[in-house]
Amino acid sequence: MLRGRMLAIGFLAAAAVPAAGHDLWLERDGKGYLLLQGHRHSAHEGAEIVPYAPSAVKTVLCTDTAGATERLAAGTAYPVKIDTDCAAVFVAFSSGYWTKTAWETRNEPKTGISGVVRSWLSQETIKRIERWSPALANPLSEEIEITPLADPSKLTPGDKLKVRVSLAGNPRGGVPVAYDGDVRGATAEDGTVSLRIRHPGMQMISASLEEPLADGKADTLIRTATLVFALSTQ
Repeated sequence: MLRGRMLAIGFLAAAAVPAAGHDLWLERDGKGYLLLQGHRHSAHEGAEIVPYAPSAVKTVLCTDTAGATERLAAGTAYPVKIDTDCAAVFVAFSSGYWTKTAWETRNEPKTGISGVVRSWLSQETIKRIERWSPALANPLSEEIEITPLADPSKLTPGDKLKVRVSLAGNPRGGVPVAYDGDVRGATAEDGTVSLRIRHPGMQMISASLEEPLADGKADTLIRTATLVFALSTQ
């Protein structure tokens, strides 16, 4: 029984690793935000900041406290900057196709590559909540998304936060969810899971969903969502 549980947790941990091995986050920059990628908030080894192509940013959404959501134009320079203060800001990001061979991992489709071990298409989302509104208890997009069901800014270490994972606005069950890089469990049929907050400051919750892909360019589609918010350190 214990061995089976350990195997299940190991499977969830493997599935929850972001597709390209890097974390995305939105950092405050004046009245706006910078989209950054790397290992600054990760337990994984690697560079603190890893560059990305600005064209990887597909969608930028800004929601105000009244619940009105506006689609913003994505910047064309690295790092992508969002020059608007939002109650919540949401970014959809795709680094494209990845192929792992016996020798290396390449940011390319598997087509024509020999010795392929695994290949995938990476699609990610990142959402940062600054100020709570009841409207933010619902998804902002049709992408994979993590949504808190109550104001996370009211929490203190030791409290539990209930979140829902959705895709196309619909709850998804059986999705592994990690807190600060550690898998804490999988969502129930209604897409929810409860996580215990461990510390003040920046909070990062992530979820990953892997499905077969039949486009001939990769074996699977890996969708990863991250929710970011900060708690007072006072």
